[in-house]
Amino acid sequence: MRKIKTLFSFLFVLVGVLMLTTSCDLIFGESGKLTDDVHNIIPADILKEFKNIGIEIHGGKTPPNIEGTYKISPCVLVKSNFSDNFSPGHKFADKFLTFSKQDNAKLTIVCDYVQSNERGDGIGSFITGKGNKFSVYSEIRGTLNSEPFKSVFIYSGEIDADGIKNYHEALIVTMENEHTIKRGEGRLIKDSDGFSERTTQTRVQDIIGTSYTNTQKAY
Repeated sequence: MRKIKTLFSFLFVLVGVLMLTTSCDLIFGESGKLTDDVHNIIPADILKEFKNIGIEIHGGKTPPNIEGTYKISPCVLVKSNFSDNFSPGHKFADKFLTFSKQDNAKLTIVCDYVQSNERGDGIGSFITGKGNKFSVYSEIRGTLNSEPFKSVFIYSGEIDADGIKNYHEALIVTMENEHTIKRGEGRLIKDSDGFSERTTQTRVQDIIGTSYTNTQKAY
């Protein structure tokens, strides 16, 4: 497990250390359905919430190579499945997302990102897909006020030489505590111009400390 530093400002003010755990068993069965192992991370009812919120999940055991760094801009809210002050169309801070160390034999990949004052480093994740379409799954386990919680990101899109087409991401809480939003609640976000450009940086760490600034809030 590797520590990540991040702030989910739309969920809670995070105090403490987030730690990510992974399983090497996240695969799709021959029928294209998720095996029992994936439900260790995304239980059936939470998978239903992901589908209801509108994230397209690309199954398959032959995902394309998506290694690189991408700029998600404009980063726009599509919908939330709970009520707060953000309405569909709200624009969040630009996001820089790196995928690296892709292993199609194990269906694993590493994610790093920077978004405003939010940052995630070395997040071990899973990947599925076929052709040019893919989905990446990242589970976060953390603590807030010494109480545990879990949440899952899903990133989906279609890769080409210059970037990612039709990029969407969703986050849903899978285990709540009294300080978080409730289990099953989350958001769907998209790159509203339909294309997330590949950048010249090989990792988001190359962006940190440069002249890039953005005063918008992350979600």
